[in-house]
Amino acid sequence: METSNQRKQIEQYLIEKAMKDETFRKRLLENPKETIEQESRLKLPDSINIRVLQEDSETVYLVLPRTTDGAQEDELTETELASVAGGADGYSNGCNETYALFCH
Repeated sequence: METSNQRKQIEQYLIEKAMKDETFRKRLLENPKETIEQESRLKLPDSINIRVLQEDSETVYLVLPRTTDGAQEDELTETELASVAGGADGYSNGCNETYALFCH
């Protein structure tokens, strides 16, 4: 899936930048959503939560993708419906792509 590949590329870029730039790493850990918005120059929807975790020598994180069980997760939000129908969602250009990268 193209969206999944794009998300992986964005994640890899953020990780590589954080490994090289300590100031960026601190910003990403302290305020990930704002930092990603500044870096991408996009406004992420308020409904998206982003958490950045840093492993240490005693902790390893395994991130599981969300499940699609249950009808509630398959329902579109009003914003998603508007974008599918061609309506504006109130965010900057390209945000629908960003929303899809982090949510689907």
